[in-house]
Amino acid sequence: MPGWKRVGGAARGRFLNAIAAKLRERAEELGTLSSRNNGKPLAEARVDMADAAASFEYYAGKAVELEARQNSEVSVPDSNYRSQLRLEPAGVAALIVPWNFPLVTTSWKVAPALAAGCTVVLKPSEITPIVELELGRIVTDIDLPPGVVNIITGLGTVGAAMTTHPDVAKISFTGSNGVGARVMQAASAGPKSVGLELGGKSPIVVFADADEQLAVELIIGGIFYNAGQMCSATSRLVIEKSVAPRILERVVAMAKDLKHGDSLDPETTMGPLTTKAQYDKVLDYIAKGKALGHRLITGGGKPGGINRGWFLEPTIFVDVSSSSPLWREEIFGPVLCVQTFEHEEEAIALANDCDFGLVATVVSSDSVK
Repeated sequence: MPGWKRVGGAARGRFLNAIAAKLRERAEELGTLSSRNNGKPLAEARVDMADAAASFEYYAGKAVELEARQNSEVSVPDSNYRSQLRLEPAGVAALIVPWNFPLVTTSWKVAPALAAGCTVVLKPSEITPIVELELGRIVTDIDLPPGVVNIITGLGTVGAAMTTHPDVAKISFTGSNGVGARVMQAASAGPKSVGLELGGKSPIVVFADADEQLAVELIIGGIFYNAGQMCSATSRLVIEKSVAPRILERVVAMAKDLKHGDSLDPETTMGPLTTKAQYDKVLDYIAKGKALGHRLITGGGKPGGINRGWFLEPTIFVDVSSSSPLWREEIFGPVLCVQTFEHEEEAIALANDCDFGLVATVVSSDSVK
């Protein structure tokens, strides 16, 4: 669809707002589909749908702003010359998204690409494609020009073909570090712009002066939301030694109160792992932690009363060494590793002692920290 870039930012913004309106109109239906497909609690899926709609609305505004900036004058020191700013779309964007946040990661990629005037080829995860396929219905319903959004399902071979196709100018991939490396390698065969959002092993640092209730809630949400299947999960807790026993006692109590069950049950607050492969991987890490002698203070197995599905208890290991694979590798599940510190410099060193990070959280009443 070469004409899409000539539609203009204001018109592109109207299409993006129309997509957002449809997402809000169908939010409950789409949230239920996502919950059934992914396994996350319905309450979490509802948040996802609101996030997706908000993303399209945000970039609708950016599309309008982009048009307003076109051909703006750029000051140059020589009056014999005139300079203007003009921004052009990259071209066809290949977008590859994971299974942990259906439609959310998709909206983060599709909306800005469309706002910029790019056409897109989207590959949803083969595990959770249902809501993305409904997005295809939505773009048809709003009369988005044919060829602007193209959705292709399939295994990793489909994504591999997208990264090497000569007509693709931009690649955006969200997933594991290992696959991300392969995407970069494949794209290097021809000059393409590559954007990667990969795994993390992020810290949450809690100081003794922190509000304890806030600290507990942030610790719980940072690792057990979406059953820990988040690249941004704060899976390493670095906590000041003087308050560690008291705060950890509260964290364990809150973790035990999380309710497993049917994802569509409004009382369910923690769903299963999305796939058996991920379930087995997390169990393997838990077994490694036990074999290495890490102290398990809660969890480690299937929740009581649940005999089927890939459910895991919220799991916490303390006194985990910095050399442990549990401390250094992304588990992508509901497993929290804990170390304590006595001095701020030690906390910073522990937080930064990581092969790859993505986000970080500091909980303190001191805004200078």
